Amino acid sequence: MPIWRFTCFSLFFGVFLSSVPELTGSAELNIAVELGTIIHIDTSAHTNTKCKVCIRQDTQQLCQSSVVLRSDTLLDFSCSQPENVFTVQIIRDNVIYNIEPKEYNAFQKFNRTFIWNLKPPATKSCLHLNFSSTGLRQIQPTDSCPDKHVYMLAVENVSIGRFCPNGTIRQVDVRNTGKLSLEVSGGRALDKKVIGVSLGRLINSLANFHVVLPEKSSTQDFFTPVAFPENAETMWYFTVPHAYYTDVRILSYTVPTCLQPENIPTMKYTWQGKEPLVKLMNVSQPSVEPGNFNLAIKNCKISGPQPPSQGLMVHFQISAIKRSKGQCEGDLPEKQVLQIRVNKKDPKSTCVLKLDSVIMDTITIASGNHFVLNSFDCNKDEIELTVNQTIECKGWRDCASTSFPLTFNYEQQCIPGVLKTIIWLLHGPQNSAVKLQSPAEDLRYCPPEDKCNSIILLNVSHVSSGITLGQFCPKGTIQKIQIRESKIAITASVMSFNYQNLATKPFLTYSFTQDISEHYIFTVAPKMDNPTMLATPAWPSGIKASSTVSWIVNLEPQFKSNLKFRNVSQPKCKEVHTNIAVQTIRSQTTLYSTKKDEKIKDLLVPESFYLNVTNCKSPTGAFRAMMEITLQNSTNKLLGIILSIVGVVLVIVTAVGICFFLRKKKRNKAPPVSVYNPSEHAFLPGLHGIPKAQEEDEDPHTYVYIDETLVYSHLLKDDAEKEDYKEATADESDLKLDYSPLNNPALPERPVRKSENLVTKSNALIDNELYGYVQGQSTASDTPKTSEEEGNYETRLCV
Repeated sequence: MPIWRFTCFSLFFGVFLSSVPELTGSAELNIAVELGTIIHIDTSAHTNTKCKVCIRQDTQQLCQSSVVLRSDTLLDFSCSQPENVFTVQIIRDNVIYNIEPKEYNAFQKFNRTFIWNLKPPATKSCLHLNFSSTGLRQIQPTDSCPDKHVYMLAVENVSIGRFCPNGTIRQVDVRNTGKLSLEVSGGRALDKKVIGVSLGRLINSLANFHVVLPEKSSTQDFFTPVAFPENAETMWYFTVPHAYYTDVRILSYTVPTCLQPENIPTMKYTWQGKEPLVKLMNVSQPSVEPGNFNLAIKNCKISGPQPPSQGLMVHFQISAIKRSKGQCEGDLPEKQVLQIRVNKKDPKSTCVLKLDSVIMDTITIASGNHFVLNSFDCNKDEIELTVNQTIECKGWRDCASTSFPLTFNYEQQCIPGVLKTIIWLLHGPQNSAVKLQSPAEDLRYCPPEDKCNSIILLNVSHVSSGITLGQFCPKGTIQKIQIRESKIAITASVMSFNYQNLATKPFLTYSFTQDISEHYIFTVAPKMDNPTMLATPAWPSGIKASSTVSWIVNLEPQFKSNLKFRNVSQPKCKEVHTNIAVQTIRSQTTLYSTKKDEKIKDLLVPESFYLNVTNCKSPTGAFRAMMEITLQNSTNKLLGIILSIVGVVLVIVTAVGICFFLRKKKRNKAPPVSVYNPSEHAFLPGLHGIPKAQEEDEDPHTYVYIDETLVYSHLLKDDAEKEDYKEATADESDLKLDYSPLNNPALPERPVRKSENLVTKSNALIDNELYGYVQGQSTASDTPKTSEEEGNYETRLCV
């Protein structure tokens, strides 16, 4: 109990001592007042205080709660710590020159306010307050500053803002009269930086703020004046560093009810060399704008009395960021009917796209329009490009049976981004069909659930109904696609950003043809290495009622195909049922045709074939089918081909061997022949002709008979052979001597050949007659010559 009483007493005594400095004791200050300065000492913040400030007048001492000092005075406070009770205002009037704050050391412990009343001469109505040495930063009315120095500015009794030092506001222009105040907390030394004051020309706005943004990323807050007067205007002049871009955002605002609604307060922006841009408070403000600009906010004529909370008030931010800029300006060619969509992939990215000074995440550029596209801090892979191109052919004269490549020929390459998608809209003549082919490599059908593993994915669809025919990739087996539709859409999507040839490399051609009998015709050439996948259009949905689809499957002779029906969905039909038919092309044999409620079977097709699919008129359910074609070697055909080739080779070899043997045999049977050439020059019969015979009188070397024993006797082996040969030659000589044309019939007349004349013909007859007797046979003999003898004769004659 004694301990508790002592504790309570100690607490009570401590509380009592804490109030003693205010109630007891005294403090005396000697104040030297500068000429033209007025000092107010007041306790308005502490209305219940009993501490007084006393000044001596003659012999009396006057004590009160406030005092005004205009000259040097000795102050006496009735409390020992008057700085906790009193505030001090140091006022200078009619300031038109530089402001040099002066500290009063006697009041350094007090909360003090330095006030400079600004009043330009009558001939001038504007004062420029230069804060270059300090710089100002505007704050909200309830905020304070870190260094306990708060500047306040009022113009014509209207508070236009509270500011802290070390900001971006370098100058403030005030119209007519104004008041600049500086609040300094007790115990803080006064910042004595000079504020320049100069006279200026008349301004229409209540105040002009000149802001110089720093060369670094920054964000500054600004506020309109409190209790904004009617029809009054405030302006901000922003100086932006090079390569920096500003964004304006309105954080909060209130607008009054205007007498004329069309005069509602707005934000009016002006850039040098551009028309003013006016924005309402409730819309997005300019962003990523380069260069210096002005901002003006003007109040309207208010309709009747309104509470201050409903007056004009705007809190906005100015952000400046250094950005890398890209610009593209041009015109899309009108004749190509192009539309380019530039899309930012990530809306939260720092990349900024602007079209004609308007920031958008998706920008659309159309043919025939001039555009200025700016991009800021954008990497190429952050932007996707989608191109729409309409290709129209109204008359058959312009497009009949002509293949055109599908390419994107726009030469304007400055548009940023990666080409992701190209959409071609093909519009052909009425009642026409579209034929698609791949000039480089065939197409491969790609089901929707398949990723295709390709850098390009093609999607073919109908424009009118939007039904997708299917997805296709390069490096396949589909050579041609024919569609009975005059308007189709082809979408080429790039699956890899590293592929840059989509716009320039023609990977697909199109042409318009006359109407076809089927709705779709696919020409397919399967390959041995991979199976060929086929599916009805619009898979996995069903094909339209009464639609017909045909696949022309071309096989090489050494292959046969295994046709498998992997997934077939049959609808219920009221009348004619759906049909799947397989027919060979060469033999026109129907290998398969489905019947109602029949299970579809796989087929082994020996040659090229047609695969036809037909839907019924009013199906209940979807009719779809997916097939697979696998090639196999056709061994029987291959063996027949090989045997045929071997047989032909054997026949040729046999014929060549027989001919060679017969010719060699003929050469062996021909006896050797010698020719005597008395003229000492050679000639070739048939090339130069036979020389003309000389007259007997003129030729001294004409012999009637030559004894061949004298010429060839050295070839005979013994005397017996010589005697036999003499007897034989003697007999032949007798026959020759007995020959006369009168005793023998004339030879038949033979026609003259193209290469002969009458002279060579007669000479040939003479030669024939002569050599006939040499052979021991008269030309008039009835015994005909055999073919072998004629051959020997021709051989001897040529030799």
